[in-house]
Amino acid sequence: MDKFTGMKIFVRIIQLGSFTAVAAELGISQSSVSKKISALENSLGAALLIRSNRLVRLTEIGTNYYEYCQSILNLLEEAESQTKDYVSKPKGNLKINLPVTFGRIHVIPHIAGFIKEYPDINIELSFLDRRIDLKGDGFDLAIRIGTLPDSSLIARPLGYSPRIVVASPFYIEKYGKPHSLDDLKQHNCLIYTNLSSINIWHFTSNNQKFSVQIKGTLQSNCSDAILECTRSGVGIAVLPYWFIQHHLDDETLVPLLEDMIPVEFPINAIYPNKNYIPNKIKCFIDYMKHQYDRTPVIKT
Repeated sequence: MDKFTGMKIFVRIIQLGSFTAVAAELGISQSSVSKKISALENSLGAALLIRSNRLVRLTEIGTNYYEYCQSILNLLEEAESQTKDYVSKPKGNLKINLPVTFGRIHVIPHIAGFIKEYPDINIELSFLDRRIDLKGDGFDLAIRIGTLPDSSLIARPLGYSPRIVVASPFYIEKYGKPHSLDDLKQHNCLIYTNLSSINIWHFTSNNQKFSVQIKGTLQSNCSDAILECTRSGVGIAVLPYWFIQHHLDDETLVPLLEDMIPVEFPINAIYPNKNYIPNKIKCFIDYMKHQYDRTPVIKT
């Protein structure tokens, strides 16, 4: 007897509660179901089920075997599904949530290439910087920058976001440069409110960690607003290279405290935990990871 067939029938008997129901589901006789279970028990040398008055109960050994059967059959189903995904052309709807600024600069430019490579995947893009309920809001996938809270979601790293302390030449001309972290306390620091510790900046230097509490006259949950106010000379900010490299190149922003490195944030693709990951999600993650591997302002 095919062992997997016997295991499947055994599991379905427990799930449906009777030999009769399993026989009807499979389109075979009840006696055939009984013979397959007897053959499975004989092969194991143990009784798995107790049958009396049309009730079916697991023996102690049967309970233990049932748990193993479920795990094995789930793995088999996952393997079959993934194999079918790999051999079939990726298709379907892919609903993605992105951080507003990062999505605008480092996702949208790659969408045309992705669609050209995978024309049967329909993409819906949504842009939010706040935390979302991935499952509840119906998203297949999200990209997030920063430390992720513990959750049932799966995270796949796409890269890291190096950051730097900057100010405009106008600000430096008027207020001078800070030469230490303590000096930052005397400067107007622009605060990005989507971070978990909005008024504390964290740094590393020579493998040591440092923190400084800052204050300022402007705070915002919009990184574009922080950038424009920094460029206008309002204050000092910590901003990612992927966002401001061209401003550093044309010297409209000036690096400060270059020996102190702001903590890098991970860039992750996150998706719900499932028995298997649909190929459309894998294809998008792999495609974006390949793009970021070639992007100097994103560390991989």
